[in-house]
Amino acid sequence: MNQRNRSQFRVALIFLACFAISCGEMNRANKLIEESNKAVKEAEKHIEEADSKLKELDNGLADFPANRTQLEAIAKDAIRLLDAASVKLREAAANYEAASQAKIDEKLKEYLSLKSQEFKKHVEHLEAAKEIGRSVIDGSINDASALNSRREEINDRIEMLKKEWEDLAARAKKIREDNKDKFES
Repeated sequence: MNQRNRSQFRVALIFLACFAISCGEMNRANKLIEESNKAVKEAEKHIEEADSKLKELDNGLADFPANRTQLEAIAKDAIRLLDAASVKLREAAANYEAASQAKIDEKLKEYLSLKSQEFKKHVEHLEAAKEIGRSVIDGSINDASALNSRREEINDRIEMLKKEWEDLAARAKKIREDNKDKFES
């Protein structure tokens, strides 16, 4: 092999090595994204069940505080389900964050970082939603008026956090829509 062919061969080898590293990074990111998507689906199931429990809790408030004992069991179930959902969304956020650190396209990194932020904010939202159940369990709340007042504060916080995570989701969606060619694979 002459000098010129060796140089071309080295350039091709370097290019091939860079391509392999790039593909490896993208494969690693894709695996993390798949794990995140599975975690989000599991969280959604828990959230749906928790919403059902919270509605059941709302339906029983007419007799509060006389039926506090009955409502406590429902509230504890809702809190347990919201905790399970939070665990899964934290897992998704961590995976999205790790994927955003890979050596991939900058728009993909930005998208993944926003998804991580979205799910972290969604966890905050769920943590606030647990306060609904806790307000029923709280022994210092002794009448419906005090409970309603506390729940209004909680609902305001829940709505604010919901808006924040939905805004992050919308920003991520816009990046995905504006860069469809980078998300096809």
